Amino acid sequence: MDANDTILDDSTQTHNPGFQPQGERDQDAPESPRHKRLGLVLNGRYRIVSLIASGGMSDVYKAVDQNLEKSGSRDSLVALKILRTSLTRDPGARSLLAREAAKSKRLSHPNIIRIHDLNHDGDTWFLVMEMLEGEPLSRIIQRAKPNGLKWKGCVAVLRQVAEALEYSHSQGIVHADLKPSNIFFTREGRIKLLDFGVSRALQAQQPEDYLNPRTEDETSIYGYTPAYASPELIDGKDPSPQDDLYALACISYELLSSRHPFDRQKLSLEELGSYKLKKPKSMPHRFWRVVKRNLRYDPRYSSLELLQRRMEPLRWQPWAASVLVIAAAVGASFLWHQQYTRAMAAEQALAEKDEHQANISRILGLPPEQLLQEVDTLPSLERNGILRQQSGSLLEWYLSQINGILVGGRSGQELPDIPAALDLLTEAQRVYPRDHQLAELETRIVRRRQSLEAALGDELTTRLDEGDYRSQQAWEDVTELTRDLQLIGAAPAAPSEQATEQFDQQLTEALDSDNDAALARLLILGEQLFADQPGVAEKLTRAASMESSIKELGTYYAAIANGNDQAVFPAKAAEDFYADRFERWRDEIANAGSRDQLDKVYEEMIAVLNRLPPSFEPLADIRQQLSDAYLAMADSMLTRNRTRQAQPLLSRARELMRAP
Repeated sequence: MDANDTILDDSTQTHNPGFQPQGERDQDAPESPRHKRLGLVLNGRYRIVSLIASGGMSDVYKAVDQNLEKSGSRDSLVALKILRTSLTRDPGARSLLAREAAKSKRLSHPNIIRIHDLNHDGDTWFLVMEMLEGEPLSRIIQRAKPNGLKWKGCVAVLRQVAEALEYSHSQGIVHADLKPSNIFFTREGRIKLLDFGVSRALQAQQPEDYLNPRTEDETSIYGYTPAYASPELIDGKDPSPQDDLYALACISYELLSSRHPFDRQKLSLEELGSYKLKKPKSMPHRFWRVVKRNLRYDPRYSSLELLQRRMEPLRWQPWAASVLVIAAAVGASFLWHQQYTRAMAAEQALAEKDEHQANISRILGLPPEQLLQEVDTLPSLERNGILRQQSGSLLEWYLSQINGILVGGRSGQELPDIPAALDLLTEAQRVYPRDHQLAELETRIVRRRQSLEAALGDELTTRLDEGDYRSQQAWEDVTELTRDLQLIGAAPAAPSEQATEQFDQQLTEALDSDNDAALARLLILGEQLFADQPGVAEKLTRAASMESSIKELGTYYAAIANGNDQAVFPAKAAEDFYADRFERWRDEIANAGSRDQLDKVYEEMIAVLNRLPPSFEPLADIRQQLSDAYLAMADSMLTRNRTRQAQPLLSRARELMRAP
């Protein structure tokens, strides 16, 4: 395999004109027209050099660790995975990034990418990762078409992937989204697995290829990539090591044939069992037998140890040599073949029995969380026996985990994550459906949610009836109460008629005055609470048509309100938002026949000037046009000796020209 490509190729960069960066910009770095983050320095340490790849949740950049650079280190390059701006205020997205960091930092293995740190600069959240050079396995597969790789090159890759999975499974972590684009081949010939556990946590979020631009055949749904996800994963069941083995079997097949074994179809367990599979030409028979069973999702062959053993050449046994000598001596080649086949079958059956018993012993020695994941791979009789035998420790573990969720609550909050606790309780009741401790705990949790829902709902109703969203703090109080109700799994009650009328009035005022800051707050609040209220929906639709510009301006105003004087004004968003109003002003100035008509434009423009930087070019042009119109009207009056009437017009023109 030849790894000539590199992830440092700047041709993968993209430009996002709506992006609002945090941090300080390196004064010596040139401004790139292709992406506004280039040259940015996060936390005074990480200087962004180029964009590597973009995904649904985040962008990945090549960066220089200036601390390492100053210390004279030869390797000061890192990769930064930065959460998309639209998700920075989403607690779920931030906690997903934190979970990815926590999972990956637990995995210290030469074939798994290293995560150094999780950090943030203002609202910009990012992971600091090992910088890799090379290419994903998906590109190697593309280059090997139509015949695929030779076995020697393929097995060198598979051994390293299997070693990484063996280690991660021993740490209780299932990859759950193993695919060619998540397997990276470095220039040194080492395999690195990427995105451990991310797809499972994403659920319905749009997933991404880590350090690799998304390709059409890698489209993922529901957090998994259907071409490599087992039927159990696609059906929503919890990931298990067997799911990683299924994906590894698909990848093995594709490496050696350049084709997916099921032509990328999403099949049920029954369809997998009947699908006609043909062995890739260069795949050894002994390896194919295990790969084929894993492609059928057969739990009897879901042993990574067995798969690894079949990757290695078959060792020659002394008794086999004796059989050959006897067969050659008597000329009974057919008899030898029968004896050899029977001996191999007996050896395989004995090995499978030993492996099964060893697997049972291994499962019994696992911690509760791993035991529960792997016990489902056993036949029902053995599964039920283990669950009965381990009921005391497993129930204790479930109760401890649920109580931990209820006590821990959300970061920075005292509220418990009741939906998460109930989800885990449902899982426990599926395993032990008649346990009285679980039933009593469910009753207590439901009562607690009802009590919290009543208290939070009453407080939200009071705030909505007050109906003042003009200040940032009042708006944050209401949105925080709404998020708290969602956290405990409750829906806010419908706003009262009084609350709806006040919201409708403020939304109308904001729309009529093009108040971008107020619209940004009201649009979010309206989508959460007032979207179904009569008379409001049409105005929200009108506001939503300007949603992108409103949200960018809203982010800017929030940053300024929080004391961030480094926030960059989103000029393009402001220009789009005020485009219609600016065009109307130009027409009214050009067609004005009286001072009153010019004064009307002036008064509207002064209100807008309070929300926009004086140097905003489109507004500066209109200010100049209005000043010229005042001067022209004053000149006309002076020629008619109407000096007193011309004086206010001249003063207004001078005032406009003096504005910065």
